[in-house]
Amino acid sequence: MEMKEIYTNLLSLQEILTKRFKLEEDMEELPKMLSSRIEVLNRLKKSYLSKHEQFKKLEENIFSHQRLMGELTLHQKKLAERVKVITTQREYESLDNEISMAKKKEEEYRFHLLQDQRVIEDLRNALGKDEISIKQQEDDIVKEEERIKAELNKIKKQHDELLKDEEKLTKELDDNIRYKFERIVKNKDGIGIVSVSKGHCNGCCLSIPSEFINKIRENIEIQFCPNCSRILYYDSNPDDIFAIDEDFVENDSDYFGDDE
Repeated sequence: MEMKEIYTNLLSLQEILTKRFKLEEDMEELPKMLSSRIEVLNRLKKSYLSKHEQFKKLEENIFSHQRLMGELTLHQKKLAERVKVITTQREYESLDNEISMAKKKEEEYRFHLLQDQRVIEDLRNALGKDEISIKQQEDDIVKEEERIKAELNKIKKQHDELLKDEEKLTKELDDNIRYKFERIVKNKDGIGIVSVSKGHCNGCCLSIPSEFINKIRENIEIQFCPNCSRILYYDSNPDDIFAIDEDFVENDSDYFGDDE
């Protein structure tokens, strides 16, 4: 394969690689979007379970307070019956003190009962909202999974087509060159091969010595920019590669040093 054909193929390959890398990036990012939504849903479910456990404990507390208040009411009735049979002042004072203690306990149980009932009502409302939110997010995730699956299938087909086109362009290309070119395109914003204009690399604008330009112009082997590593090729446009100042030609020997 002639060098001009190689350069032409590389320019076409560059376009294909840029598209392929973008598709591969999309194939990697799409599942992450779904993972993020699933993570949010899992946090919501965890919060829901925590509230539900608190709700159950409050239900047990309320049941316990109601049971104790029932026992206390029965005890107060018994105390009231005992008043009828008291015969001494000491017995009356002792019973009156016991009745006062029972009323105090009743007020305490009632306070905790009302407090727990208010909290459990708030929790019941919160749990209801969480259940609606969880159901909505689960439905959304199912739809998102279907959308992403369809999108990935579409991308996979496009990716496979690009691989076929890529294989046609690279079947006669040296594997080392191909590998290096892929890395360059990926790391240099999709630009892996550039022409030389007015003694400069069109990729990084580095001044190129005339001896090096002659090697590029000879089209014997692929040349890489010593600064940005992009492949350099000769553009026959008369206003392009050899529109070089005389001062540049005289001083370019300093570029590689005296040994070049």
